[in-house]
Amino acid sequence: MNYFVYGLEHIYRDETHTAFKFLGYFDDMEMLEKSKIIALELPGFSTYPDGMVTRKYELNKIHWRNGFDGVVGEIGRDYLHKEDIITEKSKSIKELNLEYIFQVSHACTIDTYLDDERTLGVFLNEYKANDVVNNCKKMMGFKDYPDDFIIGRFTLNNLLWTSGF
Repeated sequence: MNYFVYGLEHIYRDETHTAFKFLGYFDDMEMLEKSKIIALELPGFSTYPDGMVTRKYELNKIHWRNGFDGVVGEIGRDYLHKEDIITEKSKSIKELNLEYIFQVSHACTIDTYLDDERTLGVFLNEYKANDVVNNCKKMMGFKDYPDDFIIGRFTLNNLLWTSGF
């Protein structure tokens, strides 16, 4: 069975840069909408209300396979630009009654003050996340930076931003 999780993000652009803030993973659209309402009351988010983006992320899928053989997007932050393709047979992970999911990302230092971080994927458990990291360490673009993988444990239905920007 394929499962997906909802991600809540805020992206805004002005004439000088793009700003990205990840607000959390959710297994329930109602909880996501409540969190969005709370965030939109905070400074910054309320100034750019159209920047709220809800995405579906297929679990156990690697999004970045080419490593750091070049800068893909805005220097300093690369993120999935397109909607993840979720099959009709995919289900929300809500039925699994999980408390956590695991995100794998990789950061590469571009210069002294700037890292380029890419989210490789979201995984059901830490074992799968570690397996992905071990396999990616052998791939072009990643093998030169084997110590720069990050496995983050995210509590589902938890708004990560509680203050504005």
